[in-house]
Amino acid sequence: MANHQKVKDFYLWDYEGTLFPMETCRLLVENNSDTLSNYISKIASPKEKDFSFLSQETVYASKTQHHLRRTMKLDPVAEYYLYDMAYKNRKIFRKGNNPTRENFGYRFADGNPIPIHKSYKEFSARAEELKKKYKYIIKFDISAYFNSIYHHDITNWFSSQKTTQADVGLFGQYMREINTGFSIDFLPHGLYPSKMLGSHFLSFMDHSELVKSEHMIRFMDDYMLFSNSKDTLIKDFQTIQKCLGQKSLNLNADKTVLFSEKTFSIGDEIDDIKGKIMEKVHIGSGSGMDYEEYEEAVRDLSTEEIEYLVNLLDEDEATDLEASLILDCIHEHTTNFAEYLPEFIYRFPHLSKKIYHKCEDVTELEELSEKFVELLSGLQSLNEYQLFWIAKISEKFLLQSNSAGQLLALLYEHKDATNISKSKVLEIPEQRFGMPEWREVHLKNGSSGWLSWSSAVGMRNDTKQSRNYLMGYFSKVSTINALIGEYVVGQ
Repeated sequence: MANHQKVKDFYLWDYEGTLFPMETCRLLVENNSDTLSNYISKIASPKEKDFSFLSQETVYASKTQHHLRRTMKLDPVAEYYLYDMAYKNRKIFRKGNNPTRENFGYRFADGNPIPIHKSYKEFSARAEELKKKYKYIIKFDISAYFNSIYHHDITNWFSSQKTTQADVGLFGQYMREINTGFSIDFLPHGLYPSKMLGSHFLSFMDHSELVKSEHMIRFMDDYMLFSNSKDTLIKDFQTIQKCLGQKSLNLNADKTVLFSEKTFSIGDEIDDIKGKIMEKVHIGSGSGMDYEEYEEAVRDLSTEEIEYLVNLLDEDEATDLEASLILDCIHEHTTNFAEYLPEFIYRFPHLSKKIYHKCEDVTELEELSEKFVELLSGLQSLNEYQLFWIAKISEKFLLQSNSAGQLLALLYEHKDATNISKSKVLEIPEQRFGMPEWREVHLKNGSSGWLSWSSAVGMRNDTKQSRNYLMGYFSKVSTINALIGEYVVGQ
């Protein structure tokens, strides 16, 4: 196993950027990483028959245009393993050395993971440079990439990276067991180590001499080919499709761009709106002054301007960066930003995590809490990702609001609630609102899963007597319950 502290640092660095960050996982990694490591060692040992990686809970994160990203929420052991595996084998995840076949993002540099936003900006800047240098481009990506990777292909790739036989065996066991033996749709989304695996698995195309274009750049599964010859690009485009097809990977036809890109820029549209709200305000003239004096002022956005910016988020080509720019613009130039946040989450589920981070600057917390109660009380359907991030917002920002109890109850009992969205509520260490009784149901029913694990972690601030009593029942159910129970009792 790798250095516990380094793995812990890696995990905590990535935690807030993941799709479904559960405190249950974070607390165990942060406080009991050595115990998790020992548990994984037992899974790897043929002598320990009672230990294995568990089949994971399927979850659905939101993408643009109300599409869903099907993945799995890993338990603390499975989640820790991924970071431990990646850090231990960090030499695998390095930058390519071919200057005309560049891959960006998801690697280690000087022993540390590189920030993904920085790397994506480098990728975008390089793309702009190459567009000026070459006459033609082809841009494409792989359809449902993470859900389409074949278990044995990525295990064979891992084996070819000169890893130890023990590491290869455990890696294959992990990929097999977390998905109950199903050979595709097993690689978790949204975790930096998974993204590194997905990115570097595709490096076989970076090294292919069959690709003749003058330049190729790649960010994960997003490719851009550059050439002064259309024929060269077309031949390479078809060659790459055939090579990817050998691994049962197909391109997303709707996102393929041939030879040139549209010039519409959401960033330019935002700048145009911001320019219009700058005004010159007359502040003085009169006795003793021989000139008119003005100063620059910025008025609030009008309702129509806000609606226009919001509608830009419906654009198919709106990137995460552009979505952030739109939210930033509305945030900076309105006095009632909190009023819009529940509507944003409802209309644009894929922005739920970004809105959670924007709440750092919201001061109208009572109003925000009431608006969420209004949203959750309505007849609208809300998906798992929306409910999860509303629960995260409630936990961090709204527990002291007058509507906190009602808000948590609505989240827990919502008609669209799932095991994971309910578990997010249960792990909040709140003793008001009857929540200890909500947790007790799951701790006493002999179950081993997210509802019981999060209920146990939600008891971490309860009295020692109460923790010892309920953990006695809970810990007997399974080895992972015992691991989590040990942590909770020790608090």
